[in-house]
Amino acid sequence: MARAMRPVVVLMLLATVLFIADGLLDHNVAGQGTFDDHKGVGWTSYLFAFANFLMTVAVARGSERTLLGRIALSMFFIVERPVTAFVLGPTPIEAIAVHLATAIVEIIILVGAIRVWRLGHSLVPADMDAMLALDSASPRPDPTLPLAMPAVPAPTTTGARATGSEWLLGLLTLLLAAVLVADGARAGYIPGGKEWGLALDSSGWLVYLYAVVILTVATRAVHGGTIALRLLMALALILFIERAFSPFALHLTDSVQLGLHGLAAFIALALALATASALRSGGPSSASPAATPAT
Repeated sequence: MARAMRPVVVLMLLATVLFIADGLLDHNVAGQGTFDDHKGVGWTSYLFAFANFLMTVAVARGSERTLLGRIALSMFFIVERPVTAFVLGPTPIEAIAVHLATAIVEIIILVGAIRVWRLGHSLVPADMDAMLALDSASPRPDPTLPLAMPAVPAPTTTGARATGSEWLLGLLTLLLAAVLVADGARAGYIPGGKEWGLALDSSGWLVYLYAVVILTVATRAVHGGTIALRLLMALALILFIERAFSPFALHLTDSVQLGLHGLAAFIALALALATASALRSGGPSSASPAATPAT
């Protein structure tokens, strides 16, 4: 596993360098302040570089959730890098080449990370995180051990894990809703503020609707409803994409609004990953009835 993981980590480090190069080239071309160039979003390349470096360290140390998060980010960067190369104003051929090179590297990272994740789950290890670490040894099956171990009930551990999953989903949903409401207030959609409408330039009030919908779905999802969990994951992924790309459609230049959009996108991604983890474990509280002894 470590041998398969090393190329992915090396490519993630290369992507960090390319993100920094993207930021430098975009800034030099625009000739403006760091937070003003390319319609106020040129600085996000440095943010992506910093976040990518932290995720690289976490993946190298062995973190399945971070690896899944990096897979999702690769999907985002594959679209975001080519788009920002052309829609943010005049860009020289050097900057466009670096943007496209970053997108190509992200495609390779995506393919490699998915391959490593699927390989890890096919080897049946007990500790997936330890197996993903670069300093781990390749696991080999012990012929002296039985293929299947007898089931041992562990009601206390299952209950603790279920409670932690419920709290994580609830806190992430509340945090996402709070950021959405703050974004709407910052945009001026308050009593006596901007006019509310359905046109693109007057539809910012929809963030309040997003907050209400995701809170409503999460209320059922934290109790272990499979359909509600899947719907919550779908909504979180939709909000991740919408928050990431809506600044380009709305031509936002306010740095606070851009920051709120980016924060909401990352929280939505974390919520989607937490929901996927809950679904894989059978739901936040699905195992609780099984822990009760039969009478």
